[in-house]
Amino acid sequence: MEEIEGVEFGDPDCILIEPLAIDGTNLKDWLPFADVKETVIRSSDILTFIEPGKDLLASYYSYKPIEPEVLNE
Repeated sequence: MEEIEGVEFGDPDCILIEPLAIDGTNLKDWLPFADVKETVIRSSDILTFIEPGKDLLASYYSYKPIEPEVLNE
């Protein structure tokens, strides 16, 4: 998730990037119908955030491998 700066109150102010849905103990694509896996939402629509347990976190990283960041300085 990334925050969008400088938006007016009530407008979408967050971008979800490659969001996944929890289905029981499995993860699945939250936007299976879209080629671009990004969507904008209002932060006021977010109900809660949690720290995932070890099993869910391991499942997340096996679903979406960590890609190294490239620094261009």
